Amino acid sequence: MKSFLLSPNTLTLFLECPRCFWFHIIKGQDFRRPEFPTSTLPRGMDSLIKKYFDNYRKKNLLPPEIAHIENASLVDEETISRWRYWKTGLFFQDRDGSKLYGALDECLIVEGSYIPLDYKTRGFKLKEDSASYYTFQMSCYNFLLQSNGYKVKDYAYLVFYVPLQLSQEGVVRFDIQVVKVKTLSSQKVYHIFKEAVECLSLSSPPPARDCKFCRWAEKTVKWKEEQIQLF
Repeated sequence: MKSFLLSPNTLTLFLECPRCFWFHIIKGQDFRRPEFPTSTLPRGMDSLIKKYFDNYRKKNLLPPEIAHIENASLVDEETISRWRYWKTGLFFQDRDGSKLYGALDECLIVEGSYIPLDYKTRGFKLKEDSASYYTFQMSCYNFLLQSNGYKVKDYAYLVFYVPLQLSQEGVVRFDIQVVKVKTLSSQKVYHIFKEAVECLSLSSPPPARDCKFCRWAEKTVKWKEEQIQLF
């Protein structure tokens, strides 16, 4: 069986729609879902927040927004520098050679356990289920940590930064919310990983019932076939 390199993002796509996942991995760029216009602002914010956390790391302190987490400390600078870059981040390799990799924004150590932490920037206030979208991503990080011999808990942290106010001096004030997320078990993550790899060996995986992208593609193909029949 051919081996594959997967990430939390591609596994999330598999959970959304096996067919879109299959096209994304097997067929490549020309067959992937259409991409929406994106802003570079979140990337800039991500870089600034990393530096912000690193400044507190050098002082052996926690940033104020997570100072309430008892007995916690940030992982050392050398470790987080590796884990933030996907090529040197955490990897899991299965018996067939397929791999899962992940790049962590941040990681805490709480009483000897390693707790993934991810920061998110949003343009609007959090909804009740805003954090749930990232549960699987954080579960993958826990799985990768545990697979590499680190002790983990059954939770992770998300830190949301939402712009609240712009002063006359051009300084943006943020509403910051820390959400503790209960993660899936490592066994569950591994099971999904195996299902995803097996899906890639199929010749035509079924689409998800509610996948709007597959419905759009099917309608487009049908329309083209109808146009050909007219000539």
